[in-house]
Amino acid sequence: MSGSKIAVLLVTLLFSSPILLNAQNSASIGIAAEIGLPSGNFSNLSGIGLGASVKADLPVAENFALTLNVGFMNFFGRRNQLFNVQDLTYVPAKAGLKYQLGESFYAEGQLGAALPLNKNQKTLFAWSPGIGNQFKLSGGNKLDLGIRYEAWTGKNNTIGLNRSDTKGFVGVRFAYVFGL
Repeated sequence: MSGSKIAVLLVTLLFSSPILLNAQNSASIGIAAEIGLPSGNFSNLSGIGLGASVKADLPVAENFALTLNVGFMNFFGRRNQLFNVQDLTYVPAKAGLKYQLGESFYAEGQLGAALPLNKNQKTLFAWSPGIGNQFKLSGGNKLDLGIRYEAWTGKNNTIGLNRSDTKGFVGVRFAYVFGL
């Protein structure tokens, strides 16, 4: 399924879902470990990415929250006898909307920028639809397990291997969420 079909599916799900259960009614902040699994042409450059992020959820209406997310992501460059691709390191900064589909299950979409830490790289437009589930812990804290498709688009070619302008990957996020 292409990225645009996934985005349309998630937007449709967000606005047509009849499930209106418990609202998220308090702000929260989560600290996460992340894994990125490159897809498409990006998998020619890297086999895996690892990172960390901090995400704030700020309720704006019943079942809706504004999300602010900043992180660090390093995609390890592929190496073999012919090629030695440098690691690609970025600081993604995104904002978006999160919709609670149930007491713990949610869908979200985010837009922002991936800021490069490598020389000769450019800032890329970032977008990511995703879903997740939060598991309640004592004291109002939660564990958050999320999965998303994320793409970074722009004029940012690495010489010789990747002529695509998009770096896409499946992201898995494991977070500890503090209720505020």
